[in-house]
Amino acid sequence: PLTYAALLAVSKAGAVQVPLDPAFPPERMAFIMEDAGVSALLSTSALRARVEALDIRTFLLDECAAAIGTESGSRLEAPAADTAAVTASDADKDARTLSYIVYTSGSTGTPKGVAVAHSSIVNFIRVAGEVYGVRSDDRMYQGLTIAFDFSVEEIWIALNAGATLVPAPPGPSLAGTELAGFLREKRITALCCVPTLLATLEDDLPDLRFLLVSGEACPDDLIARWHRKGRRILNAYGPTEATVTATWQELHPGKPVTIGRPLPTYSIVILDPDRDEALEAGETGEIGIAGIGLALGYVNRDDLTRAKFIPDFAGLDNNPSRRIYRTGDLGRINAEGEIEYFGRIDTQVKIRGYRIELSEIESLLLLQPGIAQAVVAPHEEEGGTRELVAYYTRAPGTDPIDAAALAAALRERLPSYMVPAYFEELDEIPLTPASKADRSRLPPPAGRRVATATRPFAAPRTAAEEALAAALAHTLKLEQVSVEDDFFCDLGAHSLIMARFAAEIRARGLSQAVSMRDIYLHPTVRKLGARLDALPAYAAPGAHPSAQESAPAPRRRDYWLCGTFQLLAYCLYSALVVTGFAAGLEWTHGATDATGLYLRATATLVAAFAGLTALPLLLKWLLIGRWRQESFPLWGWRYARFWLVRELVQMNPMALFAGTELYNIYLRLLGANIGRDAVIFARALPVATDLLSVGEGAIVQRESVLPGYHARAGRIHIGPVTIGPGAHVGEGCVLDIDTLVGARAQLGHSSALLPGQRLAEAGRFHGSPAEATQTRFGGVEPLPISRARRLLYPLLLLLASLCLYGPALIIVSFTLYDRTPAAAEVALFPDLLAGSLLLYFGLLALGLVLVVSLPRLLYLFLRPERTYPLFGIHYYLFSLVRAISNAQIYQTIFGDSSWIVHYLKWLGYELNAVKQTGTNFGLSTRHDIPFLCDVGSGTMVSDGLIMINARFSASSFRLARCRIGADTYLGNAILMPPGAHTAADCLLASKVMVPTDGPLREKTGLLGSPAFEIPRASSRDIRLAALSEAQRGELLAKKNAANLKTIAAFLFFRWLYYFLLASAAIPIWKWYGSAGLPVLAPATWAVAVFTLAYLVFVEHVSLGFRPLTPVTCSIYDPRFWRVEHFWKVSSSGLDRLFRGTPFKNLISRLLGIRMGHMVFDDGARATERTLVRVGDQCTLNDGVILQSHSLEEGVYKSDEISVGPGVTLGVGAYIHYGTDIGAQADIAADAFLMKGESPAPGSRWLGNPARAASPAA
Repeated sequence: PLTYAALLAVSKAGAVQVPLDPAFPPERMAFIMEDAGVSALLSTSALRARVEALDIRTFLLDECAAAIGTESGSRLEAPAADTAAVTASDADKDARTLSYIVYTSGSTGTPKGVAVAHSSIVNFIRVAGEVYGVRSDDRMYQGLTIAFDFSVEEIWIALNAGATLVPAPPGPSLAGTELAGFLREKRITALCCVPTLLATLEDDLPDLRFLLVSGEACPDDLIARWHRKGRRILNAYGPTEATVTATWQELHPGKPVTIGRPLPTYSIVILDPDRDEALEAGETGEIGIAGIGLALGYVNRDDLTRAKFIPDFAGLDNNPSRRIYRTGDLGRINAEGEIEYFGRIDTQVKIRGYRIELSEIESLLLLQPGIAQAVVAPHEEEGGTRELVAYYTRAPGTDPIDAAALAAALRERLPSYMVPAYFEELDEIPLTPASKADRSRLPPPAGRRVATATRPFAAPRTAAEEALAAALAHTLKLEQVSVEDDFFCDLGAHSLIMARFAAEIRARGLSQAVSMRDIYLHPTVRKLGARLDALPAYAAPGAHPSAQESAPAPRRRDYWLCGTFQLLAYCLYSALVVTGFAAGLEWTHGATDATGLYLRATATLVAAFAGLTALPLLLKWLLIGRWRQESFPLWGWRYARFWLVRELVQMNPMALFAGTELYNIYLRLLGANIGRDAVIFARALPVATDLLSVGEGAIVQRESVLPGYHARAGRIHIGPVTIGPGAHVGEGCVLDIDTLVGARAQLGHSSALLPGQRLAEAGRFHGSPAEATQTRFGGVEPLPISRARRLLYPLLLLLASLCLYGPALIIVSFTLYDRTPAAAEVALFPDLLAGSLLLYFGLLALGLVLVVSLPRLLYLFLRPERTYPLFGIHYYLFSLVRAISNAQIYQTIFGDSSWIVHYLKWLGYELNAVKQTGTNFGLSTRHDIPFLCDVGSGTMVSDGLIMINARFSASSFRLARCRIGADTYLGNAILMPPGAHTAADCLLASKVMVPTDGPLREKTGLLGSPAFEIPRASSRDIRLAALSEAQRGELLAKKNAANLKTIAAFLFFRWLYYFLLASAAIPIWKWYGSAGLPVLAPATWAVAVFTLAYLVFVEHVSLGFRPLTPVTCSIYDPRFWRVEHFWKVSSSGLDRLFRGTPFKNLISRLLGIRMGHMVFDDGARATERTLVRVGDQCTLNDGVILQSHSLEEGVYKSDEISVGPGVTLGVGAYIHYGTDIGAQADIAADAFLMKGESPAPGSRWLGNPARAASPAA
């Protein structure tokens, strides 16, 4: 209250307000008071120590209260104010009557004061009050410092309307739950804030009627979240120089966010940035503001006032100021008459998330002795990070300038992120024809980095700190580092540099157990040294002390003998299946009537299903018997039997019934101990089933794997996996052998259990490897369902498939065949060509219509946040929606192009206001329910995202909306659960475990499982914000053209394959007519060989018959378009073919992988094959990803991956680009080996992110 009384008193007295924030540094406060000519200071006794140091006449209001109370109230009496509109004559009369001076960040190295007249502020309060609609019964929250002119929106508009002003409580600024609680308690109905603060409020405020956001762009998802009937949400824009706010827009979900239209008495004009000319509507230029609201100018800065407040050359109406203010912001007026805002023109960049005005740094450099010219520009270093470089020339006759001294001088005046990392002396600054500095011709820095720390240098206190500091200085190419310098904020490091630092630590023998998590969580030499001292000797749970147990080298004879057996098995199985099914179809076709045709078709399908499911059972019990805990070498007879049973078990059609009682029965027949009412959604059938135990009422979610075996160092290891009664295993988990999940225990999504790990009963765990947590997973109340329902549901599905859908398909096919006269003859080539084109593209178009429309019809019967029982009609509809809407063919066609956003919108995604990049989503984005997927504006998804829209118990499920905040980047292989605690402007690293509790993460990065915060990368600003709208539009058009050619190539090669098969089928069919069933087996083998050769050929065509090479470039670079072309056209699934056989290695070599001898590859996938090298006798487990690139926010970075001889990569291990794995190293299951890591020979690594595991003490 004293603040508001003081503000009113100063205005009443006719004095000028100069609002100050107690948090200002003393130097800034002293400058403002001197520059503004402050003669008196109003404060309170709580700030006595601060104000006494300022040496100025001071009134402490709380101590003066008694004296003020004795004054006569008659002094406050005055005639009622005239509320009529302010006229031009009024403006002229009051033009020199100052109301307040507000200081903002300046480009001169010092703050600049903006002088605002009474006429401007009174006009603003009047017109804004009318537009905003604040009422006398409102309660306005006042939480902003009065030194920020946005506080005028809160204070004066509320008081002028007769509303109640509710100040924030003393102390730190409120946010999140604390702010929400205060607003509810005080029944706040009107709120003005920046979108970042609004995003911290998780729950709605029922009393809130009026909401105004300003100061930064408002994300679409935030608008959707806060929009309510009867609530008005406004977006306001305006610099301090235009008296708080100049334009406004009412915000609605789905409506593009602009800065709207001018307030009454304001005018907007789009100016040529270089000339005093107005641009036409629709053209992009500098936003100019005119009207009575313009400030008088800058205090003591006539030169800057003349430059920014130009004469009104256009003769604008309703502009008594007769001036136009150049904002320095880019924008245009669209067809609807609204102003679109595109950011700053050219003097601001973003470094590590901070917006920086380069001219502010340049002006301070010019103040340094001996400097004649200075230019500051951003420079992109290796790995995509951005640093500032200061270029300067020396004045004639001056001595050489010390870069460290320059940096030290700048540190005294600037925050650390604004101090350049490099200082480069030039003979002359390159200039443009207009005599401006030509930043595009500045050379890359040639000297060493200069640290940007603000703290005094702190020397090492221990030998360990000294060694760490030396390793860090070597990595950063610095002379020395302070042990108190923050790696990221002070030294400007990033993840790739820190990976090199970790490698340097290990190479110097300082610690083998240091991890990226340790570095991120302890980001100074002193903290990291203490952390490394406290690290226990660590070994992986259940791991042997040595990294790799010794195993005799396999004999080449055994290797090829096993391969021969596997090839014969493939040939025999394919011949048996094709011949048997063809015989059934031939018998079916011989039916004489419709009933007989139906019965025979049904019998054929039943026999086929029975054979495909019975054969694995039979061979498992004949060749294996009961699985037992054991290990045996690869490529021997024991392995051959294991491989055959594994292949048959995991290929059979029972996987289609995952999660049902029929699936459980099949696992029991294979020897598994599956409890009553257990639900196993994992579609990859476990192999060592006799060692699998899943307790009553337990649930295993989709995308999880529990194979019961792994390969390591040339041997197969088989062991038990036990899941207790009532346990919950989340999405995307890896359960390695010899692991146990206790009864009623919960294992969170994206987690892993390594050999030897035991989860306690009723405990909660997450992470890779799992660790205890308080987070609760699952969360759906169970519903009672009968045993009959559990069994009847899959039986009905099976009967529908075998007795309805399947026979219908066969009957329709026979009918078309019988009615096609030339079916059994050699067709004319033109007819076959035309027919194949019509059929292929017709089916694609029809399929697209069905994929887009059918799920919409089915979803009409489903409701989010309602709990349904499993195995009923709602579950069936949910399963259909999920299956149909995830059609991968259309993801591949539209992914990695501008058309993917339209496709996802057709599916039902809520994408808000799309900021088109041409690569908003990759080739694989999956979901449960597309209509419950909400992706914020400006978000970019790399690949492999799974949006989880359903929560499950063992008897029920509930649909839920899954949200991704605006301006977020998602890496690869991310599971996004409903209720994720991430908001706008986040970076979610590959394989991150997205948190579902704790504080709402915003403007940060998340890495690892469990996730921890890392500095937010700014790659989007590196590549995208640096482009003008015209440049971006031109490059996007070129990218779209390239992507369109890629889509055409993909469709062409897919069609050509089917056309060639159809052409070959004609002579095969003729041959079959004369020779019968024996023809089909060799024909099948010939088709398999042709398919392999064709796909390899297409792979090389997609590369232009030349290998990929490491590159760092923008997504608007043709080099990246070539990679996109390769990804799409070569998407063939060859990585799953012949796994666990010598032929998998042959295929890998044909695709460009430099594959060593006798490698065991159980299904690894390499994204850029020609960038991968795998050494002799390596062991690659199922689900391994070798990803040679990243695509962080619009910057494509690729590098080679080198896997040394004898290396083991565990189940689901994820290997990033730029890694070099030493011989005999062991990377554990589900580990994420980050870019730049170099595991030493013989070492063992585990975790996400991966860390070296020391031998147990």
